[in-house]
Amino acid sequence: MSIDRPRPLATASLPATARPPRAHASLPLESGLGFRLGRLTRMLRADWDRQLAALDLTAPQAAVLRGLGGRPGCSLRALARLLGADPMRVKRCVDELEGRGLLESAHRGGDRRPRGLELSAAGQTLAKGIDRLVRRQEERLDAVLGPEGRGGLEEALAALEAHLGLPQVPDDEEAER
Repeated sequence: MSIDRPRPLATASLPATARPPRAHASLPLESGLGFRLGRLTRMLRADWDRQLAALDLTAPQAAVLRGLGGRPGCSLRALARLLGADPMRVKRCVDELEGRGLLESAHRGGDRRPRGLELSAAGQTLAKGIDRLVRRQEERLDAVLGPEGRGGLEEALAALEAHLGLPQVPDDEEAER
C-alpha cells in the first residue's frame, strides 16, 4: 500500500555557527540522512516480508488485519485513513482477505454504501500471530536502541512526519466512522 506523496523537505536556514558546505564539496552518498533512513527502511521491510511469508501474507494484508484487530465494524474508508493508504488498494486487499475467509464485510444498517469490516475467527487468530511478530520486532529494536535512544528516535520521527505533513493516525473513535 502506498501513502500520499509527502511534501519535499523545506530548506531551513543554517544556524549562525554552522558553515554551509563549499560549492565543490559533495556529501558522500552513505552520509546522507535520507539515504540512511531509506536503507534502514528497506532492510526492515525485507525482514518483515520474510516473517510474513511464513504466514502466507503480504505487508499490506498484515496491516489490514492489524488495523481491523480492535475496530470491528470499521468502514473501508476509515481503514484506508488509518493505514494512510489509497482506498482502492485497501479495497483490493480487503477483497483478497475476504476471499481467504480472514475477514467479513457487511453493509451497515439501512445504508448500503459503507461496508462494515470485521475479522473472522481465522482472521483474529492470524492477527494475534502478526501481533506476536510485531512485539518481537519491537523488542529487538528496543534492545539495540535502549529507552533513551527509542525516545529520541520517536521524537525525531514525529518531527519529520509533522514537517512532511503526514496525516496523524486517527483515534479509535474517529476510526469507527
